[in-house]
Amino acid sequence: MTAKLTREAARKAYADSGLDHFPLTLERMSGLRNAINSEMLAAGLMQGTYHMAHPSLIRVHGSNCVELRCVSYYFDDREAVTFNADGFVGFAGWADDTNVQPILRGFLQWVEHEAEVAELN
Repeated sequence: MTAKLTREAARKAYADSGLDHFPLTLERMSGLRNAINSEMLAAGLMQGTYHMAHPSLIRVHGSNCVELRCVSYYFDDREAVTFNADGFVGFAGWADDTNVQPILRGFLQWVEHEAEVAELN
């Protein structure tokens, strides 16, 4: 059995990576959306309908405030990840510890990838 990830651990990994000092561009957020979507589809939760909203629905509000949304058979639009202007990163505040797991796994994969890219530049 795999240990459950926590929202706090994901926030800490993001802060420790130093990525919070880089602008949240649409290109970077598309990579995050795709990483999370892949994990959601692999998890098969909510009768296999749990997935990220279409990439065009990524809402970028300036260089440090972004919303990524998700959908399933029983809801049309809920928070997946939100980067707030004050630096707080929110992860599916509506979700229980099971349904947030694919979001956290995808987020951590994205952090790892983005940190590697930052090191190369």
